[in-house]
Formats: sequence, structure tokens, C-alpha cells
Amino acid sequence: MVDEYFSALGKTMSRESELMARVFRHPGKLGENREALLARFLATYLPRRYGIGTGFAMFGSKLSTQQDVVVYDAVDNPVLFPQTTAPLFPPGALGALVEVKSSLSKRELVAAARKATTFKRELRESFVNHPAPPIHEALAITFAFAAALTPARILEILCELEREEEVATRDRLDLVCVLGQGLVLGGTLMQATTRLRGGVAGTTPERLAVEIDNSLFVFYVRLLDYLAARPPTPPQLMSYLPPTTPMGIVTAVA
Repeated sequence: MVDEYFSALGKTMSRESELMARVFRHPGKLGENREALLARFLATYLPRRYGIGTGFAMFGSKLSTQQDVVVYDAVDNPVLFPQTTAPLFPPGALGALVEVKSSLSKRELVAAARKATTFKRELRESFVNHPAPPIHEALAITFAFAAALTPARILEILCELEREEEVATRDRLDLVCVLGQGLVLGGTLMQATTRLRGGVAGTTPERLAVEIDNSLFVFYVRLLDYLAARPPTPPQLMSYLPPTTPMGIVTAVA
């Protein structure tokens, strides 16, 4: 029953997306509304401890590029400028960053993969002075409402790029979901959540391309399982500051 439920949700999202394309002629506004469509789905079906927003990730003294959809810990970590249209999310708050595409092309896929690599490396660097960095890192995800590329072709493009640019497994795009078509699983998500039926320990492949109409359901359960398995990261906001940052002068001790 649960798969049928999410199959219906996926078809509804697809129809809403198609209606938006007929109504909104401005590409920017169409993209924003599709981002809101995915954000609404995640806010409805992820547990309440996870907030859904859009904004910037903080990497020490610098910020990431603006992120379409941010899944963050809304219980144990603060968010700066929370009531604005572009909040700032501390590294420890991040659970997943999702880039949303109306129609995924090869050029956009390559750009998304490179963006994921940059994000993961900068995020890891931001935890250098943190006393308890996360065991499982935040995910980098691309969600597309359509694509001319098949899941197998998406996988092929990613593998070619990763070989050419020598991208480590943990720096890869974790998940590509094309609504109603399929998914590509990899990176830290694949390592943490994939258990092939009949597989032998240690033989799990690094990547999977899956064709499935109900891709929204697989996308959702993979994300939920990964997030639920991650212990919360203590805020420790001072750890994100440069070690030389002055924190005041002790003037008395009693």
C-alpha cells in the first residue's frame, strides 16, 4: 500500500509541475515554484525534527552558493536569519542539500556533480576544529522533474567525470532522482544504505542506476533512512571560527 501511496503522490507532483510550465513563462519563477513543490513534499513527509528551507550553508567565514532545498536539523542546531528568504545554515545543521532541475541535461548534470564535490570538501573542512564532527556527512542530491537522459546514461556521465577529475567516493553526488523515470545512487548514501538482496559482503557496487516509475518513493525512503541513522551534531559554533579569532580577555578569576 505504501508504494501505491507514493506512486500517486509522484503522479500528482508531475501533473502540478506540468501545469506550472503552462502558467509560468518566466524560467526563474518556474524553477522557484518547482523547488517549492519538492520542499512542500519533504516538509510534509519527513519527521518534524527536520526543517526544510532554502538559503546558504556556512563554511567558516564564507558561504556556499544558494541552495535550492536544504534539509536541516531543526532541533539541535540554530539557523541564522531564520525569518528571511535566505537563512544561513551552520555546518552541523545540514542533513541534505537538494538542487532542483526542471529538465536535467548533461551540462546541468556535470555542473551539479562538480557543485556537490565542492560542497562536500568545504563542508568537511569546516569541521576541522569541531570536537564531534558527523560520522555520516550531509548528502548532495539532484532532483529533476524531467530528463532526456536515462538513469544508465546519467550513471555513465557521472563515472566518466569522476574518473577524469579523480573524484573520491565520499565527494560524489549521492543521489540523482528523475521524477517518474528512475534514480542513480552513489557516494556516501550508497555506502550507508544499500544492501543488495543475495549480495555478498564487500561486493556492493559503488553506483546503481535504477529505472522505476515510482522514483519518488525510492528517493524518499533512501533519504529518510539515511537521515534517521545520523546522530545529531552538537552545535559548537565556536569551532567554525578561525583559531585566531579573539574571544575576549579574562580580567578576573575567583
